[in-house]
Amino acid sequence: MRRSLAPGFGLPIYFDLLTMKRVLIVFHSFDAWEMGAIRIRRIARHLGRFGFEPLVLTSPATGNSTADIPESVRILRANALDLAELYGRLRGARATHQAGSGRINRDIGLTTAINRWLMVPDKQIPWKSPALRLARELLRREPVDLIFGSLAPRTNLLVATQLAREFRLPCAVEFRDLWTANMYRHLDQPTRLHRALHARLERRVIRAADRVFALSQALADRLGAAHRENLRAPVETHYNFFDPAEFEGLPARHRGPGSPFIISYVGQFYIRRDPAPFFQGLRRFIDAYRLTPDQFRFRWAGASFGLAHLEDTIRSLQLDPYIDYLGHRAHREALALLCDSDLALIVQAPGDAVHVPGKLFEPLGARVPILAVSEPCETADLVLKTRAGFVAPHDPDAIAAALGEARRWSQSGRPWEYDETQRARFSVDGALSRLAASFEDLLAETANRR
Repeated sequence: MRRSLAPGFGLPIYFDLLTMKRVLIVFHSFDAWEMGAIRIRRIARHLGRFGFEPLVLTSPATGNSTADIPESVRILRANALDLAELYGRLRGARATHQAGSGRINRDIGLTTAINRWLMVPDKQIPWKSPALRLARELLRREPVDLIFGSLAPRTNLLVATQLAREFRLPCAVEFRDLWTANMYRHLDQPTRLHRALHARLERRVIRAADRVFALSQALADRLGAAHRENLRAPVETHYNFFDPAEFEGLPARHRGPGSPFIISYVGQFYIRRDPAPFFQGLRRFIDAYRLTPDQFRFRWAGASFGLAHLEDTIRSLQLDPYIDYLGHRAHREALALLCDSDLALIVQAPGDAVHVPGKLFEPLGARVPILAVSEPCETADLVLKTRAGFVAPHDPDAIAAALGEARRWSQSGRPWEYDETQRARFSVDGALSRLAASFEDLLAETANRR
């Protein structure tokens, strides 16, 4: 790509601009608060430092999260029917994701039924045609070297691979989750016809992609085994990561005499990611040390859905006096909460050996130890390998013991000691240098084929 230079630019910068490659990132929910959107925003914000100029194809802004994107990142917004707004009108009320709502349980009703039965592959499918039109206009006018799409939503991958096919561009797609083999597939693939449609679309995407990335090694292995005959190259693993710059200006927790022991959970609990064993272990921990609400706090920034029993569980364990229900928080606020904590909670769904929660990496940036409630799996291995904290199975006694060990460390006043070499792998520089290298390899391979 050739761009004009501002006065005073020297030869090294001139060379960088001449050699910068352009990547079109296809991601519908760029402004969302979920970890997937945060990951893509981080990639867009930093990719230029690694030789790739990002352009982002997305939906209209919601006003939630674009403030952390520099002006140099070009955003293309394709207008489409806003199903969230439509569903709000159907329910007669606006969606309940506002910060500080303190709501424990989200309802699952009409909107879920509409998505489940009618929206294939997901509720963002109305965005596909407008996104293709806008991207085609761009690609006819301006050069792009590479297309990159990330699931979820799955519609992102349909748009990315179709554009790559039409314009004969190399394409990388990223699976942050399984598609047809997802443990929650019954929610959006309720019939044999739905499952067949999803399987066909997944095969089409993987056959069209030049590279397939996954956010865990276990996920890469599952995709590789399921699509061996459809893949053009082995599936690559690119983990989530943290951005040290996002923690600048956030004060670390001061653990003075008499200060409470604070555990924070930033995110949602849902269906199989059930915190009931943690809360049972928490009750045993509180009783073992005879802690008062002034001596211990559990701060929950998020909500839950599909767990109708959760409020009754918390009430029966008499934990309400110890819990601060904070509702959804902006990302910067959530990071501040982590920095002001003694321990960060991660809950892995029982039987889930595939996913590594994105929120696992935020405490690494905050330098706050983790309690991972998890059976042996990749998540537990990463915590142990980085020396990032404690791992306990879904057993109340084991959880209580781990909490006691964490509290003793906190009272010692010593800083937490990570394996700094391993921790650096999951910082933005380590993660994006590997991602950019994969992009470079793909472009070199494409050039050789031509």
